[in-house]
Amino acid sequence: MAGFTTIICKNKDIDSKHSFRKKNVYGHEKNHFTNFVKSEKFVIEHFTNNKFIDDKILTEDATYIIGIEGVILNLKNLKAETKQTNIFDVVKSLYESSGIDFVKRLKGSFSGFIYSKKDQKWQIFTDPIGSKRLFYFQNEDYFIFASELRDISFQLNSMGIQNSLNHQAAYLLLTYGYMIEDINLIDNVKRIQAGTILSYQNELISTNEYFHLRNIKQTKDSNDEIIEKMDQLFSNAIKMEFEKDKEYGYKHIATLSGGLDSRMTVLMAHKLGYKEQLNFTFSQSDYLDEKIAKRIASDQKHEFLFQSLDHGNYLKQIDKTTYYNDGLILYSGSAHVMRAIENMNFDAYGMIHTGLVGDAVIGSFLSKPFVVPPTVEMGAYSKKLLAKVTPFISNMLPKYASEELFKFYGRGFSGALNGNYYFDIFSQTVSPFLEIDFLTYCYSIPEDKKYKQKIYLDWIAKKHPEFAKYPWEKTGVSPLKSMNYKRYFDLGYYKRMSLKFFDKLSGKMKSGMNPFDYWMTENPGLKDTINSYFESHIELLDNNIDLKKDCIQLFNNGNSGEKFQVLTLLSAIKLHNIKL
Repeated sequence: MAGFTTIICKNKDIDSKHSFRKKNVYGHEKNHFTNFVKSEKFVIEHFTNNKFIDDKILTEDATYIIGIEGVILNLKNLKAETKQTNIFDVVKSLYESSGIDFVKRLKGSFSGFIYSKKDQKWQIFTDPIGSKRLFYFQNEDYFIFASELRDISFQLNSMGIQNSLNHQAAYLLLTYGYMIEDINLIDNVKRIQAGTILSYQNELISTNEYFHLRNIKQTKDSNDEIIEKMDQLFSNAIKMEFEKDKEYGYKHIATLSGGLDSRMTVLMAHKLGYKEQLNFTFSQSDYLDEKIAKRIASDQKHEFLFQSLDHGNYLKQIDKTTYYNDGLILYSGSAHVMRAIENMNFDAYGMIHTGLVGDAVIGSFLSKPFVVPPTVEMGAYSKKLLAKVTPFISNMLPKYASEELFKFYGRGFSGALNGNYYFDIFSQTVSPFLEIDFLTYCYSIPEDKKYKQKIYLDWIAKKHPEFAKYPWEKTGVSPLKSMNYKRYFDLGYYKRMSLKFFDKLSGKMKSGMNPFDYWMTENPGLKDTINSYFESHIELLDNNIDLKKDCIQLFNNGNSGEKFQVLTLLSAIKLHNIKL
């Protein structure tokens, strides 16, 4: 993935031949380029793809060094406001007039930093949801920050600094399937959290949280007012995203499935005039995701691509998948994305438009129609080893007033963004549901209105009923029938429920986009690969008897998803050369 690696020496000058990690390991980064800024005490590498190049920089003048990675959706407006013609001068102008608070003005998916040469102060920031990750490390000799954990692990290995395993993080991977807050698999390496600015000056680190959902006040708007505001904010988000493509002369490309979220992105964009789209889908052949998406795309006269995930052979790419997400998230949760896009040519296309986390933004993180305090098991993929993380998570829970808030900052911003790290190899990824104005307004909607996505369905019914003529993969019938008695008079509902029933009865899901247990049964080659990987890598845990024992038990007694959690940990330990 694109981003920065910065090494700052405290006690000596930087080596003029300082080396960085080898790039393009799997051949997917041939359209990337590298820039450097060097000083006596530090060196900065910027490695990025050739998309939206005017939105990202690594540039210096006599006063500042500024680095921005990602895409700034409102850059055109900011240029007009500041009367500047390039992003460096825009950021410099905003910084000199507003200080580091200028970050609040940026919209999009980004990370970056500003270094003041006069003050010798670094200010490093993420966007409000942390979609572009940044990690950092400090000891008595160095301060390092980087967009990839593997870049920091490479630097530490090169410097002779041992990468020690953070055991709490290992068990998070074996339970939740992702990291939480600033914790990482390598001890003493932390992640800069979503909506946070880290300052580094005089060898001291401080952090400032400039955005957090906990600060959003609940709206008192009526149902009709909520629907109108949601529709307007969503339309604005769609326009910002798709106009950015047009700004660079790119064609539009968007994911599409049988769910609600991707269709809202695709169909709303079409309704707003962005009719020339390539929609692509990946799932088990002939499953509802393929059938519904194909019908939607055909009706809109969009181009359509489908990638079959049959037999689950993509799950054999364990190390490759782990490489791109740093082994910090369950590899099976994104391996299908890599398989679907690695043979596509994105040269003519702009941002990859998705409906990511749309259901959660409008209610699916709620278990009741009122505020429910978070508990340790919420958001965990596996509960078999949950006792190992219970003290750690229990100490964290008081920071989160509700299950919804806890799930957003765990499963949402840390887990669900997994696929983006693969999309971002080839372009930039956006979801209108995560546009900050839409996200914050939806978070402000009372729980009883969002529960079971009621306001979501009311929005569709009132403003876009034509979007509901297609079945919803979740229920097999129109979204507008799904939550009332009308579903009982539709054969599609019984077909979908029968699939769920037999899945539950057999204990092996055969229906769905990714029927892991079914694939492991019907595809001996996949099962052999998974077992062989485990057997050849479990020795990596020889120096931690308890962790090894837990991994063996989870792998031998767990379902397919739990086996994949174990393999993710083993692959990550290998990737980062972590010592136990």
